Amino acid sequence: MATVLSAAFPLHVVTDGDDRRPALLLLNPLGTTLSFWDPLIGRLSEHNWVVRFDIRGHGRSVGEVADYTISDLADDAVAVLDALEIPRAHVFGASMGGLVAAELAARYPTRVDRLVLASIGLRLGPDFWWHETIARAQVGGLPSVADHVQKMFFSDDWSETFPDERKACRQMLVDTPVDAYVAGAQAILGADLRHVAPLIRAATLVIAGADDPVLRHHPSSDLLDAIPDSEAVEVSGARHRVLLEQPALLADVVCEFLADPDGR
Repeated sequence: MATVLSAAFPLHVVTDGDDRRPALLLLNPLGTTLSFWDPLIGRLSEHNWVVRFDIRGHGRSVGEVADYTISDLADDAVAVLDALEIPRAHVFGASMGGLVAAELAARYPTRVDRLVLASIGLRLGPDFWWHETIARAQVGGLPSVADHVQKMFFSDDWSETFPDERKACRQMLVDTPVDAYVAGAQAILGADLRHVAPLIRAATLVIAGADDPVLRHHPSSDLLDAIPDSEAVEVSGARHRVLLEQPALLADVVCEFLADPDGR
């Protein structure tokens, strides 16, 4: 464990696996900590040196959160790579972390080997949903939006089958400081990959839940069409947190993609 300073913001960093293996940088969704990746980390770290960190204001990356953009978070990711002396890494981002990963690959192409983007399109969700969620969070705190968010993020079957895991995800969201969540939601509102995606030169795997309501207005297929060297995996019945609904399956898919120089 280590702390990395990026733009004077302390970022809590954890690594897993053997540092002689290829580096894999994980980028978290909004309203989660680096423990979001726990269900996948055992498999991912078998063949990679896995690096993950809490984004600004989340988990143990504690500090006063000012407004920021997805580009700022991409710079944070580069700061983490620099601090660990990693010249080039595979990058795997989910939801807001996927937006950051795409920005990172477009702006710093020499730093990204293979790219995995989960639960994003060229934009992330309809603007009205984010405006409504921000307003409710600012008035009633994150407990006031948690149930609505989870209904969007998890299928009913998964929620009923894994109630303890669902409760833990809800608690992770509720524990997020309101200012950190709102700053992240505002960054998502300002994010648009239409001009970013065509600049990505890394071989890219796009993962989506087939029933993800967040992608209804901006489907992952549009992202796939925009990235020159890309392929897709869609998981039937899964929603926005597809990685948590099918962690074993998708960890295997990602490891296969990262290991094969010719793609899957």
